[in-house]
Amino acid sequence: MDKATLRQQTIQALSQMPADQRQAASERLYQALWASPQWRAAQTVATTLSSAIELNTQPIIARAQAEGKTVAVPQTHPHRQMAFRPLTATTTLMTTKFGLQEPQNGPVIAPADFDLIVVPGLKFATTGERLGFGGGYYDRYLPQTTGYKVALALPAQQASQPSWPVEDFDVVLDAVLNA
Repeated sequence: MDKATLRQQTIQALSQMPADQRQAASERLYQALWASPQWRAAQTVATTLSSAIELNTQPIIARAQAEGKTVAVPQTHPHRQMAFRPLTATTTLMTTKFGLQEPQNGPVIAPADFDLIVVPGLKFATTGERLGFGGGYYDRYLPQTTGYKVALALPAQQASQPSWPVEDFDVVLDAVLNA
C-alpha cells in the first residue's frame, strides 16, 4: 500500500475511534510511558502539542513539568527543518498554517540535550519503523539526537511490521508502546 493511502486510512480510523476507547487506550499508553526507566531517568523531554486526531500530549507535558523535567516542543523552519524550544508559562504560542501550535520564544534546545523524544506519526510497527505525516521534519531531526525515541501508538496506529515502503533515511525508533 502506498504511503498516502495508508495515511488517509489511518486518519479516518483515528477520527472514528469511539471517545471512551480512545481515552482508555490513551491512559494505558501514558501509564506505560511513565513506568518506563527511560521516562524516570529523563530530565529533558521532547514532545509535540498534539492535534485533534493524535494522542493527546497534554497529560505527558503536565506530568513531565510536575516532575521537574524540561519539556520542549517543535517549531518548524524553512526547508522542512525544526527546532525544539522549552514549553513554560512564558512561552508564546502561534498557530501555523497546518493548525498546529508552535513556540515563538525561548532558547533552542540542542538535539544532543534530549534524553527522551516522544515521536509523533500515523502508523508504527512494533519493530520501530514509523509512517509520519509526510513532511519529513522528524526524518531530518532524529538523526541529530541520541535521545531515546519512543512512539505511543493507539490501536488504529499499530502494525506488527511496516506495510509501507521504508526508506534508507527513516530512523527506526527505540520503542513503540501499544495500548
